[in-house]
Amino acid sequence: MQWAHTRRLFPKNANVTAAVSLAGVGFSKTLVRLIADPSIARNQHLLRAVGGFGEMEIRLTNEPLPDNPKTSWLAALSIEQAIRREFVPAL
Repeated sequence: MQWAHTRRLFPKNANVTAAVSLAGVGFSKTLVRLIADPSIARNQHLLRAVGGFGEMEIRLTNEPLPDNPKTSWLAALSIEQAIRREFVPAL
């Protein structure tokens, strides 16, 4: 019962932080701040990386997928590209 209550309150975009952590320095070295703001219509992500290379900052605001507004259009395009890379021979 406790899990169901927690799941309702937890932001649905935690998968973005997991992907960034896995692609970068890992969970233990990644600092994340998730903010759930019900007043905004689109998902927003700000990624800041600091290291020996210097600093990098990326801001992304996603449009929802027209057929499924609970996911971003970019997520759908990323899945499509991953499938194409795996199964479509390079030209």
